[in-house]
This record gives sequence, structure tokens and C-alpha cells, in this order.
Amino acid sequence: MTRLWQDIRQGVRALRKRPAFTATAVLTLALGIGLSSAVFTVAHTLLLKRLPLLDEDRLVVLWGKKPSEEFNYPLDLDAARTFARQSRTMSGVASFAYEGASPVLIRDGDRVTRVHRALVSGNFFQVLGAQPVLGRELRPADDVWGAERRIVLSHDSWQLRFGGDRGVIGRRLTMHQDGGVYTLDGVMRPGLDLPRGTDFWAATYAVIPPASLQYAAVNLVGRLAPGATDASARDELSTFFSRPDGSWWMRDLRAVSVPLPALILGDA
Repeated sequence: MTRLWQDIRQGVRALRKRPAFTATAVLTLALGIGLSSAVFTVAHTLLLKRLPLLDEDRLVVLWGKKPSEEFNYPLDLDAARTFARQSRTMSGVASFAYEGASPVLIRDGDRVTRVHRALVSGNFFQVLGAQPVLGRELRPADDVWGAERRIVLSHDSWQLRFGGDRGVIGRRLTMHQDGGVYTLDGVMRPGLDLPRGTDFWAATYAVIPPASLQYAAVNLVGRLAPGATDASARDELSTFFSRPDGSWWMRDLRAVSVPLPALILGDA
């Protein structure tokens, strides 16, 4: 140990005698560490960081855009369902609210909490290939008016607001705005953040009254069929927009497609 300290002191004295060399060595070391950190960060994002989804690289998010505008255009619910039935480039198509995760107040016993709710189609998790860590996911049968209102918590919300309590399944929560009662049915795995900032997901048609459905707007998320590409899915949706029997305001839209991982991980 004594010899080690002697070597260290001798090294420090040598470095003091050659300040230019010392500065160069320190700078080179700092650059090397920084470069290594940057390479690891990129590798972690592109190679190691995976979403809790089945074959995530086959998932794309789609919406509309006019060539002369920056504004993104959604689909109405009827158009979204029609396209989902007709699509040949995708093996499954789901939808989520165009406005993203909206702030709402929920009442859990005597406690009122502000959270962000995302309305999605009943097949949303099925298309994504997302399995809950607790309970069950939403299903197509949940996505009809009059069905029991069910919600699935994000993993972050479960940890933050419920302390990771595994006994939350079956808990009844009340929507403060309209008095609607929701049953907490599941908790998703960490990492699923679509739309961004979601605290819980609920089924669109179970929540929006039939008279108000015409005002709902959605983006699409689809799973590419075997042999299909995001470009072919984009072309298919553009053709759908321009169909003669479609909505007049959609006819000059062109589709935009973004890989789902890029959207969630912040690369798009």
C-alpha cells in the first residue's frame, strides 16, 4: 500500500512538470469517456431498449396531411373502422384519440386525482401485442355503448398513484366530470406510452355517447401484414382518403406513417 502511494505521488509530480502534456492527456481521456457514453446511449436506444410489444418493428402509426400545410389531420371514427375492415397491408388496425391523453379528474374513495385518459379502440392492445403485467387488457367487447366501463393503468401511474398495490384490480373509480364509474381491470407493462403521457386507457365507444361520436377524431396504429411495408400502408391510406364515396374534406389528404418505436422513443 505504501508503494502504491509513492507511485501516485511520483506520477502527480511528473504531471505537474509537464502541464501541456497533462492537459492533453486529460482532454483525450474526457473525449474518450464522452464518446463511449454517446455510443452506449445510441446502442441502448436502437439495439437494447425494446418496447413491451410483439414484433414492435411491424407497427406503424398513421394520420393524414395536406401537402401545403403542417397541420396533421385525423380520421373520424366511421372512416377509421371502414379502413380497418378494408386494409390489405395491415393484419390489424386500432385507433387512439387524436387529441392524445386528455386530463380528467377521478375520484378514488375520498381522494380526487388529476390524471390523463386515453380513449382507444377495444382491439388496441391486441393489435400492439401488449400483455398486462396485472389483470387483463381492454377487448373489443368492451368497446360498445352500454358496456361496463373498464380501464387499464399505465405502469408508471400504478406505481405513482397506487404504490404498486396488486390489490387494485377490480377497484371502482368515479370520473369526477360526469359521474361515470370505471372498473380498474389491468396494469400494463412499463414502457408503453401511447399516446404520450397516458395514465390510463379506456374504450372509446363505451365512454362517448352515440350522439357525440361524430365529433370524435382518431389516429391509427396498425400491424403490417406479411410482406407489407410502411410505404405500402401509407399508399393504401392515401388511396382510401381519395375514394369517391369518402368524406369530401379527406379527399386531398395524403397519409403519413411513422414507425411506432420511433414515435414512443422520441425519434419522430
